[in-house]
Amino acid sequence: MQYRHAPAANHAALDAVLVSAPGRPTLPVRLTVELAGRARERLGPGPVTVWDPCCGAGVSLAVLGLLCPGIAVLAGTDADPAPLGLARRNLGLLAPGGLDDRASTLDGLAARHGKESYAVAAAAARATIPASRPEWRVGVADAGDPEAVRTALGGIEPDLVLADLPHGRQTSWAGEPGTGPPPEAGFLVAVAEPLHAEAVVVAVGRGRSVPLPPGVRPLERIRAGHRAAVLLRAGDLHT
Repeated sequence: MQYRHAPAANHAALDAVLVSAPGRPTLPVRLTVELAGRARERLGPGPVTVWDPCCGAGVSLAVLGLLCPGIAVLAGTDADPAPLGLARRNLGLLAPGGLDDRASTLDGLAARHGKESYAVAAAAARATIPASRPEWRVGVADAGDPEAVRTALGGIEPDLVLADLPHGRQTSWAGEPGTGPPPEAGFLVAVAEPLHAEAVVVAVGRGRSVPLPPGVRPLERIRAGHRAAVLLRAGDLHT
């Protein structure tokens, strides 16, 4: 894949600044920024509201707030409440003083464990100036339940959805594997239901492609290593 919106950079220190949930893989920083940039090409000018319906520890949302200007609101929901405390910690980095507090914590870890990587991460935290200072909200909701999603969003109207589809040791699709239509297709329809028609949905999965509902044409398909991504207009998913 040719990157148009995310120049090559070493994001290892930023990865160490953010906290992640064990067993819940996260998208690479550069891919996250690139996909958001491509989605924003499909939206009008101005600030955007981003929703991650499988937010886990909120790493992707925090990355967008830290590295992408023009983010007005970040919203994260997840069916599992367990990692949402970590999501609040990561999104808290976007507040004034948030990165300094994280740097102090990392300094303490460096002193306690004698690991240079913590000191490098602390320096990265202090050197980072968030590109956006968005409002944010995190709540429990199954992405397949639009009413629960509306409640969790609390009136927020997303323009852009970025979803890393379930996979890994701690995230998987409900139901018996191999029965019925691909779960990804039903997920996309459900996620689009509370969105306005011009919103853009970005879904990322493992494998060669992300399955779509019958008759739905994507705005764009992308391959990045062992991941596949698809960009869709929410209105095309409305039934």
